[in-house]
Amino acid sequence: MASSSTVEPRMGRLPWSARISAVIVAALVLPGSAAAAATVDVYPTGGTNTANPATQISFRGATKLNSLSVTGSKTGRHGGRMVIHPDGHGVSFFPDHSFAYGELVTVSSATKLTRADGSGAVRFRILTPPVSGDRKYLDGKPSGDPEGDPKEAQHFHSRKDLRPPDLGISTRLPGSSNDDIFLAVKSGPGQNGPTIRDAGGRLIWFKHIAVPDSPYDFRAQTYRGKPVLTWWQGKIYTGKGRGHGVVLDKRYRTVATVNAGNGFAMDQHEFQLTPQGTALIIAFEPVRYNLSPAGGPRDGTTWDSIVQEVDVKTGLIYFEWHSLAEVSVRLGTFPIRGRNPYDPFHANTIAVLDNDHLLVSARNTNALFDINRHSGRVVWRLGGKRSSFDMGPGTWMIGQHDAIPHGDGTITAFDNGGSTRFPDMPDRPSRGVRLGVDTSAKTVSLVHEYHHPGKQVFTRSQGGMQVLPGGNVFVSWGGGQPYMTEFTPSGDVVFEASILPAGDDTYRAYRLPWHGRPVRRPDVIASTGGSRTDVYASWNGATGVRSWEVLTGDSPGSLHSAGTVSRTDFETHIVVTGSSPAYVEVRALGSHGQVLGTSGVARPKRR
Repeated sequence: MASSSTVEPRMGRLPWSARISAVIVAALVLPGSAAAAATVDVYPTGGTNTANPATQISFRGATKLNSLSVTGSKTGRHGGRMVIHPDGHGVSFFPDHSFAYGELVTVSSATKLTRADGSGAVRFRILTPPVSGDRKYLDGKPSGDPEGDPKEAQHFHSRKDLRPPDLGISTRLPGSSNDDIFLAVKSGPGQNGPTIRDAGGRLIWFKHIAVPDSPYDFRAQTYRGKPVLTWWQGKIYTGKGRGHGVVLDKRYRTVATVNAGNGFAMDQHEFQLTPQGTALIIAFEPVRYNLSPAGGPRDGTTWDSIVQEVDVKTGLIYFEWHSLAEVSVRLGTFPIRGRNPYDPFHANTIAVLDNDHLLVSARNTNALFDINRHSGRVVWRLGGKRSSFDMGPGTWMIGQHDAIPHGDGTITAFDNGGSTRFPDMPDRPSRGVRLGVDTSAKTVSLVHEYHHPGKQVFTRSQGGMQVLPGGNVFVSWGGGQPYMTEFTPSGDVVFEASILPAGDDTYRAYRLPWHGRPVRRPDVIASTGGSRTDVYASWNGATGVRSWEVLTGDSPGSLHSAGTVSRTDFETHIVVTGSSPAYVEVRALGSHGQVLGTSGVARPKRR
């Protein structure tokens, strides 16, 4: 049993673009907006010092944008094209050519711009790349993965290409969730891939992701009102990723591929869809930066954490935020070591606080940040150095992940604890926490904490905590730890499972409902000899299959039913007795006997 106290449950592109002159954009009126001009938000925000040379300039909340001028201190005035955002509430300017490294970009308009200086202009600077001597720390091969075919992995007759890690359930009690389990298994020795399992641990769907790519953050979400599957896929370089997001519909067809914008690469830590058809994502970019405030070189190399809101359909940028512009490198908790790239912030979670604010978790500061979505300014810091709050007993987190705000004023997170080896931090085990946050009194209290029931778990990275409908809590214990545990609101363990074989893990795990019906037909394979035919049937991704009907015959056109058996697992073994058939087919049946899908016709192998 874990220590406990009460918790509450968690709560089409517009076909228009226009060329503009090298200097001026005449009045641009966005549809559906009032003519009275409020301040227009600009991204990159004023004061950003690490924008990408390939950046677009995004304007949000515009009702009228007058006399736009874009000038680089090295490249001069820029012409380009304007593209209206699909939601009708913004527009992006795409320069005709890239900006230069290190130059200052000035954006001016007769329209009032957020974070404009005294002259009414917004100014941001383009990044400077790392010095050549630091490249050896940034280049190289992606992180290794000993993917193979261990005996503990699952093997199927009908899908020999799939060898997913198994899930061993040690505890499943009444009161545990009936929702499915979502894993993005990685790190070997089994096959990598997004995986769905039912409440009893039976495989529903698996997609093999071949090395050197890895899958992260796999879950069911909603995109434009419809259920979808999402995950990040790409290569990992020392804890940071370069890849893309994948969105599938319930037929397992690709709906969208999501990339970071403005010349950056999407990182694996976060892929959160919004009701507005956008995605909140993270990118990391190495830049040359003055690290002397943190005791480092003036021309050091550091990682900039970048938060973007990307329109899924078009890739247009609605929001962009840079940690180096808003958070001092002094707030990083690790010491600078020689010419190694410094990572003072390390964003790993983005969540929506409200329409005007985002909550960003920064692992390497031990803190959470409230970010104003309009200005990009930090509203408050929770934890770490210079916390804006009076932190009550048990509320300090170390290297936290998966920070989620809730409607009752609490925030939940996975607290990695002292195993992350942060300087001057106590060595204590990982836990899930729920914090009471009073933003008026600026106090934080511990509402609840959850520890692994069987042993002290020390997780250096990754991990998640999900509040389920009804109040139960699902904790995934992070990188290098195959465990996941479901607790009741009072802290009793009602579910415990681990990924098999040892060595496989998942960045986060989720419990979510899912209903899938693949485009691909069910799979069947059979062998026959004497008076017995062994038939193996499966349908990767199908939910609602209750039984399998076997049809046999001497020709594909003369098949007849040889019997029906209940579905037993991902693959069901069916024995047909009697004379050896020349052809076999299977039908997947639903709870009322209705046909959900029919396989192709197979010829049994003689044995």
